[in-house]
Amino acid sequence: MKKYYYEEHETTYQKIKRNHLMAWDQFHDPEKYNFDHFMMRPFLEKALDLINVNPAETKVFEYGCGTGAGACFLAARGFVVDAIDISPTAIELAKKIAIDRNLTINYCKQDLLELTSLQEEYDLVLDNYCLQSIVTDEDRSKLFTVIQTGLKDSGYYILASAMYNDKRSYDGDTYYDQDTGMVYDRISSPEQYDEAVQIHNEWWIPNRRHLKKEALREELTRNGFNILFQEDGNIICRKK
Repeated sequence: MKKYYYEEHETTYQKIKRNHLMAWDQFHDPEKYNFDHFMMRPFLEKALDLINVNPAETKVFEYGCGTGAGACFLAARGFVVDAIDISPTAIELAKKIAIDRNLTINYCKQDLLELTSLQEEYDLVLDNYCLQSIVTDEDRSKLFTVIQTGLKDSGYYILASAMYNDKRSYDGDTYYDQDTGMVYDRISSPEQYDEAVQIHNEWWIPNRRHLKKEALREELTRNGFNILFQEDGNIICRKK
């Protein structure tokens, strides 16, 4: 059985590799983004100014790292970085890019939700637009629990997540649940997926979680984080 979030990501990174591209943001909007100018970069720069940490003394863990745009941004500034992604193709590309840039980053193919805890303690945990792809309540709660095991009491959790936007289009093959913020994709073979659900006599799998600002804030607070700074889906947290 396949996890609902695996296929889309591995398939997209295979396309990125075939098209000789370097990053997820670049694949979806090549006129606006590239590997160095990734979507989260402006907020990440602001966040680092706000928390004012010493890179040489700051160990970072990034989950859902993709090809490593965020990891390389931090490693190039002197941070020690461990990074994981579920896609073997993403990790393959990430390792090559880091080598080409003479950067040392400890990459590993790993699904965070298959862990019960992180094996080390980190000063900073980074989420560069991964959280919206972790959709179900159970999976999101598990993700936050695992992060808590490896984030130092003095550490920071910095995340950027796609949010609900009333101008966003959900077409006929997509269903948006206003109550939960869950976005579902229509499927024809529900037996392939653990999380397939039936809605209006049709089968769907979770694809995204697009919450409103206050709902995301409440979720993080409920799962043991204090919000230090928030701009819509851009957030800096610490453990309670």
